[in-house]
Amino acid sequence: MKRFISVAAIQMEILTLQVNTNLQKAKSLLEDALKGHTLDLVVLPEDCITGPLPYNLEYACDITSKTIVFFQKLAREHQVYIVCGSFIRKKKEGYFNTSLLINREGDIVLEYEKNNLWTPERRYLTAGTSVSAVKTSIGTIGIVICWDLAFPEVFQELALQGVDIVCCPSYWTREDSGFLLKKYPDANAEATMVDALCPARALENECLVIYANGANKAEIFLRTTKITETQIGHTQICAPLYGTVSKLANNKEGVIYYNYDRHLGRDAENRYHLRKDKQKSLVDTNS
Repeated sequence: MKRFISVAAIQMEILTLQVNTNLQKAKSLLEDALKGHTLDLVVLPEDCITGPLPYNLEYACDITSKTIVFFQKLAREHQVYIVCGSFIRKKKEGYFNTSLLINREGDIVLEYEKNNLWTPERRYLTAGTSVSAVKTSIGTIGIVICWDLAFPEVFQELALQGVDIVCCPSYWTREDSGFLLKKYPDANAEATMVDALCPARALENECLVIYANGANKAEIFLRTTKITETQIGHTQICAPLYGTVSKLANNKEGVIYYNYDRHLGRDAENRYHLRKDKQKSLVDTNS
């Protein structure tokens, strides 16, 4: 595996139900990111193909859909690993918020179904039940999605699988606070939460965390109307020992980069033994 890994996270505006526009925007931002950079891995935001689909499940995709083939072709053409944000996938068991890792050959090497659904998603989506990491030529990679960030046990499980990098596509808005936003109007709970959890997950699990969120407005189509919210942005990359190493501290479209030394995670473990102690704790709990 490579020691030094060049990664990028894309923060893009997502137009709900405008699939072709979103795909072309993702392509344009990815190709701009590659100008002057030799990248190993690029991460896109959650729901970047269609936006959320609470009442438009006819837009759900499958891994053989042309939208997924689109990202496979991009990965192959540009010889880069891509986490294609996430999409709503239809299966016989239900609809799942799904993310994929695509390798340089355009092959899907990891599938992840969001384990911890955000409250409105629970009405129409089915939660995934497992997390896994995959060994690649650039390191061992895992995926989580958005609200998973609030659950340390998901990251701990990936850490115990030897993960080097955790990719976190997200669609996180200021209005996710709901009634709290009116009760405490000066609070900035969502951005504060993301800014706290991303470096915490990187530090406590000795892995690189790549968090890619949406930009500008967030459109959510309901049964007879549409609501518009504000993406918090705050796309960021966080590393062991360092915490946040690259960040967009706004909600505008853009790209961030980082050249990660995988020895950071190894050296952190050699000093702090966090993974070893987590494994020991798990064994003690099960014995």
